Amino acid sequence: MKRILLFLVAGVMSATIARGAGINYNGTILQENTEFTRTQCGTQQKSVMKEISGLACSRTTPGYLWAHGDENVDSKRKIIAIQPDGTLAMTVNLTTPGTTRDDWEDIATGVYGGKNYVFVGAIGDNKLQFNDSYYIYYFEEPAISSGTQTVTVNTIRFGYPDNAAHNTETLMYDNVEQMFYIADKVDGVCHLYKLPFSTTYGTGVQRLTEVCALGNGSKFVLANGGDITPDGHWMAIKNEEYILLWERQGAESLSATAQRNPVQVMAYQKEEQGESLAWFNDSIFYTTSDSKKDTPIYKYVRAGESGSVDPTPVTVDSTLKAIHEVVLTNGYYAYINADETIIRGWYLAGEDVPTVSSYKVSDGATWTQNGNTVTVTALDKSTATYTMDIQPVTPVEFTANEIVFDGSESSWVKGAYGFDATKKWRFSKTDEDYSREIAGKTHVELFLPACDTVVLKSMASKEREINVYINGEQLGGKTKLLIAGSTFAVLQSAPFMLTIASAQSSGDGGVAAIRMARKEATGIEATKSEVRCVKMLRDGQLLIKQGDAIYTIQGQRIQ
Repeated sequence: MKRILLFLVAGVMSATIARGAGINYNGTILQENTEFTRTQCGTQQKSVMKEISGLACSRTTPGYLWAHGDENVDSKRKIIAIQPDGTLAMTVNLTTPGTTRDDWEDIATGVYGGKNYVFVGAIGDNKLQFNDSYYIYYFEEPAISSGTQTVTVNTIRFGYPDNAAHNTETLMYDNVEQMFYIADKVDGVCHLYKLPFSTTYGTGVQRLTEVCALGNGSKFVLANGGDITPDGHWMAIKNEEYILLWERQGAESLSATAQRNPVQVMAYQKEEQGESLAWFNDSIFYTTSDSKKDTPIYKYVRAGESGSVDPTPVTVDSTLKAIHEVVLTNGYYAYINADETIIRGWYLAGEDVPTVSSYKVSDGATWTQNGNTVTVTALDKSTATYTMDIQPVTPVEFTANEIVFDGSESSWVKGAYGFDATKKWRFSKTDEDYSREIAGKTHVELFLPACDTVVLKSMASKEREINVYINGEQLGGKTKLLIAGSTFAVLQSAPFMLTIASAQSSGDGGVAAIRMARKEATGIEATKSEVRCVKMLRDGQLLIKQGDAIYTIQGQRIQ
């Protein structure tokens, strides 16, 4: 066994060394940079943000990464702050006056006038249709804490020196020259351009200056990401297969640096749709891929460095005093509408009035309750006062007919819900209009009479993935809400609350209608309603199990 193990190890080592041939760049075989080691430091979760196409290291709160996705329309016009392991820290929604240009392709951070800035590049153009309508959005970088912020950005509009359209996915900022460097993405010879940063540009089109060609178009093509170290010493530009590294000599301009041959980073391994690169300092950088799946985040550390990135303690805004989530003892979520200080909750009429089970408030803040008055105290000792408004709800009267949601059901449907143009009911993780912060965007409560089955019908456009809960207990696992209707065996002998929660990472969980059914008088014993339902698969058939009883998905008992 030892001899076999040694043989395998030797094979791996030789394979690693064998891939070391540098690529042909302008007729020259590039020198190989073997100083870096590559490890997976985390995973970008698709539930946090899928298809990340830009990464940049925070300068205000070192140790964190800014990222944006590939979809940048409506409520998706945002960036997020994550830890290197992929954990979400904060979301920043971006308001972009004067343009709704999407196709954001890269993000950078930098210093100007003694202030830290974030730069987002709306620079992609796969169809080559925008010509002079390319944008860099910029704003002062906030301290990373938690929750959600909204920022109105400043805008720089630019075009290329040939007055033509270019597809671009690389935006970099040089702190030394206070200059943007932009590499276009072509299946041929890519080119590097530059533009000085200024906060005084007007609404006109700024014209880039061409710096140089990048490579010979046979190996290094389709440049799709890059970054410059905070000290300006190194510039890295990548495509899916290679990372090239340029070293600045002394006080020369980066334009001069870019015209010399780079070296090839040999630790890099091909990343399908690998579009992101971010320098932490001159010895550590990160990469990840634009993917709809959970995707690795890689960390590259130069030899001789510890590789540890210990984030400085998060700077908490001492004035923050908001409530983000309230859960009641009956398992229901309370809701706080935007710009209100009323905590709204509900319970079934006839039951005991619930109290608060758990809550989330701003970092550093504390919570106290006196009767129906809740006081949240920030670190600076300033306070915000909220009022608890917990009301009983009478369930809808039983009907065997389908109830089409048109707005009249608001008395027994509670939580985060709204109506689209066709008056169908929906709930969403991304629609900011319907509720505030976390819980309200993802689920709703229906207060229903005793019944044995419930049929939920999807909106006509798409089938949606949901989770269903009965009085706070989940019924099975994630299921698909079908256009024709999905049947759930609920088996309740008394009024109850049905919660529908979106299981999607984006979009809404649209519901058009509900239908309820009861069994004959010889139906379910009262004790059965106290037993949790679970889904099971037997001989290829999906069944519902409650206690010892087994039902079909249509609610017919078979055992």
